[in-house]
Amino acid sequence: MPLNLSKIGKILKTVNRFEGIKEFNATLPVQIDIKKQLNPIKYLIKLGSREIQTKSYIPLKVGNKYLAEIKEGRYSIKITNLKKYPGVLNILKKINFTKNFLAPDKKKIISHLANANNKNEFIFWMNILMAFNQKIYHIIINDKKKALMQLKYKKNTLKFYAVFEHLGEIEGFLFENSLKLFCEFDSTINLINLYKKELPFSVEVVKKEIKPIYDFSENLINLKA
Repeated sequence: MPLNLSKIGKILKTVNRFEGIKEFNATLPVQIDIKKQLNPIKYLIKLGSREIQTKSYIPLKVGNKYLAEIKEGRYSIKITNLKKYPGVLNILKKINFTKNFLAPDKKKIISHLANANNKNEFIFWMNILMAFNQKIYHIIINDKKKALMQLKYKKNTLKFYAVFEHLGEIEGFLFENSLKLFCEFDSTINLINLYKKELPFSVEVVKKEIKPIYDFSENLINLKA
């Protein structure tokens, strides 16, 4: 398997550091929980530890989670760029990792699967195994903040997908000497553009909607289908 772990490691180290840059924490995407619909356009939402009322002309589903960019004014909170919360983050939060790197090794994956402590861990490792069989590999970027990267080779390029709690979803193509990234949030794009010189590649960042390379299933029925 021609994984260039040196180049991948440099990307992981740099992008993972973005999660902790304090001056951007207030502007990066945040999780929103929809608690109750008060009228056709008014909702009670949970934002961090607070429950607040806000308006949305986009229909929101009670019980769902979203990522969005927040601008807090003196009297109101403006929510923009609302995106559905990545399902894989819900799965990652249920798993306890002992190592922050998941090597693309089938024997290790099967060992984790055989030693799963509960249903959530079993379903997680079953997803990892099924993806491996499709030549899609996974790396745990940060075991505490729950960040994940998926890798798949396409001819002479490496396609990857990464998901973070604060940066949202990122898609990318790694070429020999360049890196092209796609993000859904302007704040994430601004942060990457500000620090992209730290990467040993020429970096281009473009805004677009993103989908995982491999969609995690949260139940065994879908896995068997």
